[in-house]
Amino acid sequence: DGIPVQPIMVCNAGPIMGINRYLGRLLGLFFNDATHCKKLHKAYNVIHHMEFYQKSGHLLPTTLFVSFNINDLCMNFSHQQVMDALEHFLHSYISSDHSIQGMTISTILQLVRLVLDEQYFIYNYTLYRQTAGRASGSSLTIPLVYIYLFYWQQDILEDLINKNELFFRYRDEAFITRNRSEDELGILLSMANSQFSQPIWNITDIGSTIYFRDILITNNNGLLRTSVYHEETFERIMLLSSFRDILQPAIKQDT
Repeated sequence: DGIPVQPIMVCNAGPIMGINRYLGRLLGLFFNDATHCKKLHKAYNVIHHMEFYQKSGHLLPTTLFVSFNINDLCMNFSHQQVMDALEHFLHSYISSDHSIQGMTISTILQLVRLVLDEQYFIYNYTLYRQTAGRASGSSLTIPLVYIYLFYWQQDILEDLINKNELFFRYRDEAFITRNRSEDELGILLSMANSQFSQPIWNITDIGSTIYFRDILITNNNGLLRTSVYHEETFERIMLLSSFRDILQPAIKQDT
């Protein structure tokens, strides 16, 4: 007891998978539009956006990059807090007298609640109901968690995400640009994290040179440089050797 796990097997033939995929696409589009976020279909697409950002004169010598992932939050998020944030987001994004693709805000909320409530998995021949987080591979998880992230404490996160800067997301990883000092960014990120009951992100890098997936991105005094990033071999070995440990902990509840 006390150790959450994340199911990684998803039944594509499940009775609510169609609703799951539909809501994932719909909420993802809503979120991207509301936050000026660009969803990357391939990680290397970040290079093209960064080149345009530089040509537009937005890449300054002071521009810093931040990359983070939300993997832990996907595994542990509170269903009720996510639903509260989603309702707030929908009411701020959609007029109460309008519908989206024939659905009212109330209908969308009911469907999301249905998907979250009807989560079951089998472990050691026992059927469990998942009461927090979401199974890996669910197309609804990522947009739902991003909405929770940016609308639970909207005022703080709006200060972090500037429409004149870049905000990308690729699966559960994100990348933003900001023209602030590293100390100011660190304080803002820590302040945002402190407003949640659990860690909301893992900051993977911050500075004028960072890696995003397998790409090394550098701001060299206002000039963009990109190259292939090679992970250290020992990191891969550690990852593989720890895989067995992931399967051992007991279930508590528990993308």
